[in-house]
Amino acid sequence: MGTTLYGVGEAASVRVNQESVTLKRLPAEFDGLRVAVVSDLHLGPARGEAFTRTIVDMVNAERPDLIAIVGDLSDETIEHVGSDLQPLADLRAPLGVFGVSGNHEQISDDVGAWMDEWRSLGITTINNSSVEIRRGAATIDVAGVHDLSNSAPYEPDLDAAVAGRPDDRFTLLLAHQPNHVREAAAHDVDLQVSGHTHGGQMWPLRYAAAAAADTAVTGLDFYKDTTVFTTYGAGAWGPPVRVGAPPEIAILQLRSA
Repeated sequence: MGTTLYGVGEAASVRVNQESVTLKRLPAEFDGLRVAVVSDLHLGPARGEAFTRTIVDMVNAERPDLIAIVGDLSDETIEHVGSDLQPLADLRAPLGVFGVSGNHEQISDDVGAWMDEWRSLGITTINNSSVEIRRGAATIDVAGVHDLSNSAPYEPDLDAAVAGRPDDRFTLLLAHQPNHVREAAAHDVDLQVSGHTHGGQMWPLRYAAAAAADTAVTGLDFYKDTTVFTTYGAGAWGPPVRVGAPPEIAILQLRSA
């Protein structure tokens, strides 16, 4: 009971985690770019609109240049929790707010319907596609894929996401699961941002999550020439309890080598 009470308190104490990431192909014009990584709100019976508003206010207070939403925003259908996502319409970033689906968008409802809902809130969905971001004379690609576990017609397709990209262009990939990093490395992705793991959410489940992972279950890691950052996420799946896996909004400051 004591552990559960502690875990309820930890799950309710979302923090801002600041990370600096040095990337060798990042153009000098993008040095200092601030990327907010938002993941795993898991809105449902235990989390609603007030929680979403708290997350939005925390993100906007950091004044990021770009916001990356990497899936699992809901644990219920659009009918039941669609209105709880409404504060996301107030997210602000000069270079855009981008999102990709997670496995719970498929578990809870139709992925396509959820993506329509996200777009109505001003989120640019980039599942299996990419957009060009420009600063001065420099350009980078922000690409995204559907979740690894999604079924047709919403399965991931990284080939399509990076099609037509110049081989030497810096690419930031949004992928819900960090285990996408093997394919990301094969496509010369520079930085992948992910969620999904919750850091195990409750000790000692972190060890089980680590056993199933191709990379670290939280924080920064490297696979070949690809850097991957995996956030703890902001919410909790199932009971609103976290033990040894604090919820977070991650702010990545990208530095050019």
